[in-house]
Parts: sequence; structure tokens; C-alpha cells
Amino acid sequence: MHSAKKLVVMLVMVALVSGCATMSDQTRTKAEGAGVGAVVGGLLGYAIGGGRGAAVGAALGAGAGFLVGNEIAKRKQAYASTEDFLDGEIASTQEYNRTLVAYNSKLSSEIAALEKESKMLRSRYDKGQVDKKVLLAKSAALQKKIDDAKNLEKTLAKELEVQTAILEQEKNNRPKDDNYIKRLEKEVAALQKNLDKLRQGSSQLAQIDQRLSV
Repeated sequence: MHSAKKLVVMLVMVALVSGCATMSDQTRTKAEGAGVGAVVGGLLGYAIGGGRGAAVGAALGAGAGFLVGNEIAKRKQAYASTEDFLDGEIASTQEYNRTLVAYNSKLSSEIAALEKESKMLRSRYDKGQVDKKVLLAKSAALQKKIDDAKNLEKTLAKELEVQTAILEQEKNNRPKDDNYIKRLEKEVAALQKNLDKLRQGSSQLAQIDQRLSV
């Protein structure tokens, strides 16, 4: 199943590149930017449904050799103009924000349910009504959820770092009150806010896991 998911993503990316080959340079760069945003959104959607935050990191080229400057230069090469580049980055960040809002909403609901369940299990365990294995099993499942959230958090933190650097660079090169800068500032601020909420959710999960420790 995992291999099939990876194959689907690869085929989508190949299709996007092939479909863009017949367009003019300007049209192609805009389509490529939108396409990348769609692929990123799809991968993050997969993370929500299947808990595969690490797959998103791999797809974005995250890793030990990750350097913000290199990442920005690589992205710029795909566009014919700075305006097309900024449009693409704004669209991509919007996709991150939409999906992260959905992820955080889902996580919030799960945390509420886990709070009740963990308190009930702990109470029953302390009274000798539940075996230790039950708490250990629940803790193991919860740890996987924590790891998934942390992986996604790590990936998004790197993306926030890239977008913040792009914003600072372009502020120095573009007119004051530039519309592209305003739009990117709005999305970067939203990404920071959504990332902070994700981190809060991770902390809450860790607290629930601590309650289950035996």
C-alpha cells in the first residue's frame, strides 16, 4: 500500500511536468507553481489520513543537507520571473495553511477523546480493574501519533524557515507596500500560527502519554 502511494505521487508529478512541456514559458511556470502546490497539498492530505508526516518531508527534499539558501535558489530556477516565483510560493504556503488547519482540527478532536479515555483507563488501572498491558498498548499507539505530529511539525518548520527567508530577501528588492509582499506576509504569519498550534497539540499528546505511563 505504501509503495502504491509513492507511485501515485510520482505519476502525478511526471504528468504535471509532461503537461507543462507544451505551454509557453510564462504559462508553464505558473502552472508548475500551482502543480507543486497541489502535490504538496495531496501529500499533506495523505499525512492527515494516514499519519505519514515523514513522507511529506522526503517529498520536499528535507534532510541532513537541507540549506535554506540552496532551497530558495532551486525553487527560483523553475520560474521565468520573480513575480511568478512569488505567486507560486504564496499558493504553496496557502496550501500548507489550509491543510494544517484541517490537521489541527482533526488532532484537537482526537486529543479531547484521548483525554477522556486516558483518565478513565488510569482510574481503572489504579483500582486494579484494567491490566497493565492495556495501558502499554494505548501508550504505544499514542506514541505513534506523537511521532507523526513531530515529523509533520519538523517539515513545516523548515518550510516556514524558507518562506521567512524569501520574505526578507524580497522585501529588500521590491517597492514598499508591494502586493506580493503583503500576500506572502499574510500566509507566513498564518503558517507560524498554525505551526504553533500543532506544537501545542504535540505537547498535549505527550501529557496524555505521561498519564498512561506505568
